[in-house]
Amino acid sequence: MKYRHSPAVLVLLLALTLLPAPPADVAGSGATPVPDHITLTWTGDPATSITISWRTDTSVTAGFVQYQPGNAIPHGAPQVKAEARDFSTDLGTSRLFSATLVNLAPNRQYSYRVGDGNRWSEMRSFSTADPKIRSFKFLVFGDSQWHLNDNPPYLPWRNTVHNAYNANPDARFMINVGDLVDWGQRGAHWNAWFAAAKGVIDRIPIMPASGNHESYGSRDTMRPKFWTEQFTLPRNGPDGHSNVYSFDYGPLHVVVLDSQQEEQKQYGDILKPQVEWLEADLKASKATWKIAVFHRPPYGVHIKRNEKEIREAFCPVLEKYGVDIVFGAHDHGIARTYPVRNGARMQRTSEGTIYYVVGHSGGKVYKDIEKKELHAFFHNPVDHPNYLVVNVGEKQMTVRVMKQDGTLIDTFSVDKKKRSRPTDY
Repeated sequence: MKYRHSPAVLVLLLALTLLPAPPADVAGSGATPVPDHITLTWTGDPATSITISWRTDTSVTAGFVQYQPGNAIPHGAPQVKAEARDFSTDLGTSRLFSATLVNLAPNRQYSYRVGDGNRWSEMRSFSTADPKIRSFKFLVFGDSQWHLNDNPPYLPWRNTVHNAYNANPDARFMINVGDLVDWGQRGAHWNAWFAAAKGVIDRIPIMPASGNHESYGSRDTMRPKFWTEQFTLPRNGPDGHSNVYSFDYGPLHVVVLDSQQEEQKQYGDILKPQVEWLEADLKASKATWKIAVFHRPPYGVHIKRNEKEIREAFCPVLEKYGVDIVFGAHDHGIARTYPVRNGARMQRTSEGTIYYVVGHSGGKVYKDIEKKELHAFFHNPVDHPNYLVVNVGEKQMTVRVMKQDGTLIDTFSVDKKKRSRPTDY
């Protein structure tokens, strides 16, 4: 039986098909022999490994990462050969390369460059994690997608991500909570997104979640294959599902889920396998802190959205294992719940999970959002995009929500001294 979209989704997809794509002179018409879209992620231990991915045109037949501890790459520095795969979009076929550096020294800065042995990228650097680290910060970004008023396209995203990194150069990694681009199946949007993030995602790892717009490119939704192909991420999710994964950084355990049941149900139920995997993943984790990341917020702010299906699937497991904070996006507003358990407000953070709608880091804003019953804080960021800075400590995790210009919007802390895992499930 052919899957039929809901009326709301059909209206959205029809609108998307009528919007112009970013112009080629801004977004770029395709790849060249010179490496671009250079991106850091993790597929292994952050203390001893890093994964580096990039793009060229198909004339390039081999790729290498050359790297060295310190601030320079001397002649004869070690290099690792990358795996290559062809990647086809509406702009044509390019070649993607990915290499994982292993057996690195913990808590060390490395310089690196990528290329084919003759044509190299600019030198960049990254730092491995300290396995004994107990205090660090990371950045969180909501929907970075394009809006018609962006001139040039993805300029708000570029300003947000660079302002955030410049204000927090000690951030260890970044998370994007989905809807990275507006049309996930259009190459020009990805070209513009990567160009805007250049200088940040090649210095600190980005660990993203997929959103509904990653499935858009026509009136039909599809698997977010452009997102999946371009980000090399852990394959420890259910059945190797690369949109679902988890990783540890020091005392923090991060779970990334796929909330796009509405767009993907034509391929089968994506929630049940995730719930089973999530139960096992969180049960096995001995991390001090736990957070979860997925696009559709269980307790959102849009006046026409409920997300009951997502809330009923994920929240009982997240709360059962004492997940401290759940970061969602999708509604382009900022909202923080009280500690929540079984759909009810708790008085202390030790009694529930805080659900945070993280706002937007791109140019698109919504006016049809509002504060709801379980929200302790609400703000509609129509004047500026925003980002989050999360400080993780031994006994406390603090979240600061910042406007693009650095103005503080909200701050709160979870105190580990007062938190214990619920036991009455």
